[in-house]
Amino acid sequence: MDVLTLWILAASGVVTLLLFTVRGILEQLPDLFASWHRAKRALRDRESDTE
Repeated sequence: MDVLTLWILAASGVVTLLLFTVRGILEQLPDLFASWHRAKRALRDRESDTE
């Protein structure tokens, strides 16, 4: 019974860590997409300035 309890605690710890990591990544996605669009816009503007 003690082994089962330890397995349950370990599994819940892994799930908690996984959820925390996924949440952190998902929170950063909007900033990442905004930066990507700004970079594309800057490159496009620089190309049109050189023409």
